[in-house]
Amino acid sequence: MRKLGEDVRAAERRITATTRRLESMIRLAEAHAKMRLSNEVTADDVIEAVRLIKSALKQAATDARTGLIDMGLLTEGTSASERRRQQDLKAAITALLDEMTRQGGAARYQEVYRRLGEQSTVPIEGTEFQDALRSLEQEGQVSVIGEGARRSIRRVTGVA
Repeated sequence: MRKLGEDVRAAERRITATTRRLESMIRLAEAHAKMRLSNEVTADDVIEAVRLIKSALKQAATDARTGLIDMGLLTEGTSASERRRQQDLKAAITALLDEMTRQGGAARYQEVYRRLGEQSTVPIEGTEFQDALRSLEQEGQVSVIGEGARRSIRRVTGVA
């Protein structure tokens, strides 16, 4: 399993072999022996258990966008490329807000979204934009004010 993490195509070159995974491997080897109607687990049963775990791990942890093995898909539910894209989007939003609100005012929500889309080489979905704004709000970097067409975004700056 650790050898999978050494793959040059792996996004995160780290796969931990935990006690839980070892116990799973033991159960799989035992189940394979039972399928053969054997009372003993042989090396072939262990080899098959290892093959099954590797296959499942590759299938579950492969990022569809990059084709790389990414354990973040299993542990966090998002791939490294998605997390990187989210960080890039948040940085672009804050930079654009800084540019649009030099006097410390607020920028119209739709205007920020429109200009961000114009600057980006990749289409930005409305839900991606909303998720990035929600994350920035939770981090205390922006504040979304108002509702509907009057909704605006204000950059929160720390006072020292």
